[in-house]
Amino acid sequence: MTDFDRLSEYAAAFAKSENNMLRQMEERAKKIYIPIMHPSAIAFLQQLIRWRKAKHILELGTAIGYSAIRMRIAAGAGAEIVTIERDRDMIREAEQNIKKQDLTASIHIVEGDATEDLPAARAAAPFDLILIDAAKAQYETLFLKYAQYLAPEGIIVTDNVFFHGLVCDIEKVEKKQLHRLVGKVDGYNRFLAERSEFDTVFLTVGDGLAVSTKR
Repeated sequence: MTDFDRLSEYAAAFAKSENNMLRQMEERAKKIYIPIMHPSAIAFLQQLIRWRKAKHILELGTAIGYSAIRMRIAAGAGAEIVTIERDRDMIREAEQNIKKQDLTASIHIVEGDATEDLPAARAAAPFDLILIDAAKAQYETLFLKYAQYLAPEGIIVTDNVFFHGLVCDIEKVEKKQLHRLVGKVDGYNRFLAERSEFDTVFLTVGDGLAVSTKR
């Protein structure tokens, strides 16, 4: 039987970041457990951005700015990334990283809770692509809220939809809080599969990606 964890790590070895600073960000994130996208997942997302020629992108969950920077690199000149984050410490670090990459003119951080009404994000719509990579328990709420900001034939990408494989073995998760969270992610996946206005495909890339295309 195929060991998908080993296979995922094998694939990740081929997913190289664009410069030394990004590699340093990856190392720092791994060292102090900052959540950033898996190498294979971000590489696929970049390829998707190139395929669709997405130029106007919304990200829910900035963290240290890693995925925003990688998306901007993939989107190329003339692209604009709007990214939402509520953690002030993360915002400060993301701002520094974005500045070091000389991308402050094209990556805009909106401070606030993505589940709340944020006029700056609303004013920037519509978006060619939306990345959901924030609080997993709020995935369904975020999808419903931001789907209305999507351009015709736009795409919503959700990260971590397999939650380390736990969605396949929910009954084996003993910790009550974790069991509830895994159940939320599983429920979200089923919610996506039932959306009549979207076509969704689930990919075994990184920790699982859902790619939902607006019909």
